[in-house]
Amino acid sequence: MLLRWRNPKNLFQPFSETNLDRYPDIFRFAREQVGDGSSHRILSFGCATGEEVFSLRRYFPLAHIRGLDINTRSIAAARRKLRSMGDDRISFDVAASAAGETGRYNAIFCMAVFRHGGLGPSGRNCRCDHLIRFDAFERTLDGLARCLPVGGLLFVGQSNFRLCDSELSKNFEVVYQGDAAPEPLTPIFDRNNRFMPRTGYGEIGFRKLRPAASGHD
Repeated sequence: MLLRWRNPKNLFQPFSETNLDRYPDIFRFAREQVGDGSSHRILSFGCATGEEVFSLRRYFPLAHIRGLDINTRSIAAARRKLRSMGDDRISFDVAASAAGETGRYNAIFCMAVFRHGGLGPSGRNCRCDHLIRFDAFERTLDGLARCLPVGGLLFVGQSNFRLCDSELSKNFEVVYQGDAAPEPLTPIFDRNNRFMPRTGYGEIGFRKLRPAASGHD
């Protein structure tokens, strides 16, 4: 409630409910694709209180894993849990975008981040721009994509927007497909923030094929 009241810039999902190991098939796929090692770096964007980061440690026991979230209270809770574990290859920070990130990540996870719980169920809202906007989604994704090398993986799931509707899509190929059936609690909106009836979202995993046209990544 406090986060919704503050409404910080670039806020998407104001609710921080999460669980351990919510996406085991996706996590296993990522591990098989990029491998693991002390030089590997994994990013959980919108990590809430850290459950996704701690789950990823099971799949990437050697990698450096970083969690970012816009909610200061969530990050404080994640850091408390981390102190009890003593894992110096996990870190958490408060951030609304990847603007402050340096270096490259082998895989970036954005699961149940680019959505707003107030938009479901399907058909209740004909537009979404009173809560979240496609241009902010596209801009945030672009910043995250610049943190990936060619061949790096980006996962975007349970989202109110589709990566295929963004300009960024031409630099990626789909490598992981989930259930494409419409999900009532996750209505899909187009790049003009309009509700898309009877539309699902099955494309979740993407591999970076080339840098952006600007050449800055």
